[in-house]
Amino acid sequence: MNVRRLIITFLFFIVGIQVFAQDQTEKLDTIFLLSRKKLVVQIKNVSSATVRYYDPKNQGSFTIERKQIQQIIFNNGRKEVFNKPVFSMVAEGDWKTIIVTDNKSDVAGLYELGAVNGKSSAGSKDAKSAKRSAIIRLQKRAANLGAAMVLVTKEEPIGGFGEAPSFNIEGIAYGYEPPKENTTEGEQ
Repeated sequence: MNVRRLIITFLFFIVGIQVFAQDQTEKLDTIFLLSRKKLVVQIKNVSSATVRYYDPKNQGSFTIERKQIQQIIFNNGRKEVFNKPVFSMVAEGDWKTIIVTDNKSDVAGLYELGAVNGKSSAGSKDAKSAKRSAIIRLQKRAANLGAAMVLVTKEEPIGGFGEAPSFNIEGIAYGYEPPKENTTEGEQ
């Protein structure tokens, strides 16, 4: 009789744990970032500039800026859209998706990936096409680093009267993910 009671108690205990675990997962919200990343978390607070959440996977509370979030789907099914994706049909890592800015607040909260530069090709017809050529080269170098944005630190038109125009631009590449650690084949 005691064995039967023990088995029944054990089964109720197992069912209780499963119901509790299911109840906990149902309370999670999903954050979709503009970087195409998905976070399954518990939203704690949504302010005018940031979203604070608890991540059960990493067991910690974190804050993210609203400008990095595309949308949140809350556990009750409500959907809140924060930003529309800028490019939806362009492949990730494509240089055309790199945003070039001179506003430092645009890159706040992003990870610095490294310095990039671009110089226009020789033989540009005019100053405008020389600048456009330099920006494209800058974007291509930033894309190779896995960047999403470039903060311009220096712009320099080159060439005087009667000379072919040229343009040099320098900046710092930023991304949504921290820079990857450089490892060689000998390291593990």
